[in-house]
Amino acid sequence: MQTVSGRSAGARLGALALAAALTACTPPVRQYDLKRQALSCDEANRFAYKTLKAMRFSIDELEPAAPGGQGVLKGTRARSAPDSGVQHVTVTIRCTPAGVDVDAGEDGAFFNQIDFKRGFHNSFTSVVSMSRARAQMDERIAAGTAPASQQRHDLEVEVEPLAGHEGKLHFELDLAAAGVLPVRVHLLNLTDRRYGFDPADVRLTRKDRERVRALTPAQAAARIAGARGQGGEPVTTLGESAVAGRLQSEQISAAEVKPGDDVTGYLYFPLAEYQRARVVMTDAATGEAEGVLVEF
Repeated sequence: MQTVSGRSAGARLGALALAAALTACTPPVRQYDLKRQALSCDEANRFAYKTLKAMRFSIDELEPAAPGGQGVLKGTRARSAPDSGVQHVTVTIRCTPAGVDVDAGEDGAFFNQIDFKRGFHNSFTSVVSMSRARAQMDERIAAGTAPASQQRHDLEVEVEPLAGHEGKLHFELDLAAAGVLPVRVHLLNLTDRRYGFDPADVRLTRKDRERVRALTPAQAAARIAGARGQGGEPVTTLGESAVAGRLQSEQISAAEVKPGDDVTGYLYFPLAEYQRARVVMTDAATGEAEGVLVEF
């Protein structure tokens, strides 16, 4: 009887020791969990993508998360010395009513996850913080309430090609697989003058110095409707006219950009590696046209 009791006590002590060891090992990893983040699905997708890019990962796969669903990013990068080989990681995004859960892990590293999790956590929270701070400052600048040292009175012209998988963050279509490059154009007029803008005047310059004009939504849709992904599956099940309508709804239009106006939209170019963009803005009062160069 005593022997049985002794074994039982020993088993209990062993179980307690194992539980204590597991408890001691868990907090260092779990403190880098990103649970119930106060983000929209779109924000979580964009911030996770920017985080991996900031950590110098190539994005190999991207399926954006949608409300009530799950998304996945997969990335790779060369390991730093003295290690060798390639590091493979997976980021899972789950959008729930309570918030967004972002789970980042290194593939095949069951026990040694803490280094990557710590790095991703710190980079992700920094990307979120900096993005929000910039958005708040942009709002104050546009409203004229920023400190005098940071207040601007210029015409801001931004041109941003969304290469690779990044286009999926803004469209439900894999435009890259169809040979189409979406380009985001942002105009912010902080001057007291009015400017004319026509998207037909926008040109991108390739590495071979060839200047390229944008495709029309119909031309881009014709490429997309018949395209197939890497696995041979159609890029979209939508018809060509539906795709053209989707692209048209996002395209930036010709407009007079008045003082205080903040205009954003997209143009669609043949997929290529571009070096710069040229945007023409015309002073409405004088009719003088000014070419603005944006380097990539």
